[in-house]
Amino acid sequence: AKRFIGHTTKIIVAERNDDSRLNVFRDLVSDDDEDLRPRIATIAKQQGLDDFLRADDRLCLIKIYAPFCKACKAFGVQFRKLASEKGDRINSAGNVVHPGNIRFGEIEYSSNIKLCRALSVKKFPTVLVYRGGGDGGERLSEIFCRSNAVEEILVELDQLMVGG
Repeated sequence: AKRFIGHTTKIIVAERNDDSRLNVFRDLVSDDDEDLRPRIATIAKQQGLDDFLRADDRLCLIKIYAPFCKACKAFGVQFRKLASEKGDRINSAGNVVHPGNIRFGEIEYSSNIKLCRALSVKKFPTVLVYRGGGDGGERLSEIFCRSNAVEEILVELDQLMVGG
């Protein structure tokens, strides 16, 4: 491990002779599709939710999960895949490279109990669907995530996008 770290340091030092550390970082950032990841916002507290919903007027999917929940962990993989297909995709610098039609966010229950209660969430994992916008967004539906959750979410999204 030390040998690898030392080798990496030498590469960075050699590249840094260009006069700018930023150039090194830019060279490491890739916009190739295989290097992109889904943009899933971490939402904390009511203000964080309000800010997320006000950011733009796209549909918003917000996953509410608990870290101790096995079903939440299993659904998390499906949610991330859905976010990669339908949502914004970002590079390692956090810049949106491929904008999506839907925004994705998540709320962790144990850190946001008061918010989850205010949202009337009683089961995990749950996905809340909102229409974002300047007025703070409009809650459109709530989906308790069972084994067929992604199919149910896709049907709901298709209906909302056609009708909305």
